[in-house]
Amino acid sequence: MKNRIAEVRKAKHITQEQLAQALHTNRAYLSNLENGKNDPSVDLGGRIAQSLGETVESIFFTDDVRHERHKHATLPIPPRKEVKE
Repeated sequence: MKNRIAEVRKAKHITQEQLAQALHTNRAYLSNLENGKNDPSVDLGGRIAQSLGETVESIFFTDDVRHERHKHATLPIPPRKEVKE
C-alpha cells in the first residue's frame, strides 16, 4: 500500500525509533510499513495518522490513488440491455 508515513514523519522531525515507540512497535516493522513491504492493520493505520497529527487518508491514500478512485467512480454506467425471451 502506498503511504506517506516517512515523508510526513521526516517533515515533523520524528525519527523512526520515536514513532515506533509511540506506536508500541519496533523500528524494523515501521521501516517495512514505510517501504510498502507490510500493510498496517486498520487500528495501526489510525494510530500512525493520529501520532503524526494527520488524517488516515492523507497518510495512506496518495494523490495517485485518489485520482484512480475518482476516475473509476465517474465512469458512466451503460444502460442495461433488455433480454427478450
